[in-house]
Amino acid sequence: MIIFFALASIIAHEWAHVLTVRFMGAKIERVGFFPLGMMAKVRGLENLHSWERYVIFFAGPLANFSIALWAGATSRISHVGVGWLDELAFCNFALAIFNLTPAMPLDGGRIVWQFLSNRIGILRANRFMIRVGIFTGVMFFALGIVQIFLFPYNITLLCAGIFVLKKNKSIAPELQAAFHIALDGKNSAARARTLRVKEIEISHETTIKNALEYLAGDYFTTFCIAKKNSPTVKIREQALIKYIFSNGINGTVGDVYGFL
Repeated sequence: MIIFFALASIIAHEWAHVLTVRFMGAKIERVGFFPLGMMAKVRGLENLHSWERYVIFFAGPLANFSIALWAGATSRISHVGVGWLDELAFCNFALAIFNLTPAMPLDGGRIVWQFLSNRIGILRANRFMIRVGIFTGVMFFALGIVQIFLFPYNITLLCAGIFVLKKNKSIAPELQAAFHIALDGKNSAARARTLRVKEIEISHETTIKNALEYLAGDYFTTFCIAKKNSPTVKIREQALIKYIFSNGINGTVGDVYGFL
């Protein structure tokens, strides 16, 4: 019975995300299944306002907390079916807490990444979250070993550890940031309209690697390049990414201007 409730809780969690994404105006490309549940691939998430993304990230855990609260309260009030209500409450509460773990690609990790990407930049946030994710994966794996000895045949934490480790070890921070902004570029005009524009003054000799450190999640970056005896040149963040995909990450911001 508890396996059925766990599956139902996962479906409710993911559909809360899906419905919220649709309501906010982004698009669901596909919904896939994996050993620990479901995962939806979203297109256009980066073009939403910051608060809209937070709502989407919190939607799944909030749905599980709501079901857990209802099931728990009903179990205390009613004397019929108390056992299954307690199991339903436990499954939803456990799933909500697990997904709020601050490690990518869980909801908690996305929330923390969203917050950090605007304080320390996308790349630094990526590097920090990958370290946290690997540490969290190792901890889940270790707890999973203990779980097997205490509760035979229960490998949920072990699978969770493997999943988190695999996801975080396969991410290259620089490429993750480049792909993140490149996806925005499919609709860069909408992103520029939706997000506030932040102008950063840098030298034409600034390396592209250093320029990437300025990119953030919740504002559209415009680089203002100052040269002696020349008017200030402005380069949008999408131009920087376009150059990277054509010429690699080496070079200076001045090279980007020449490329355009």
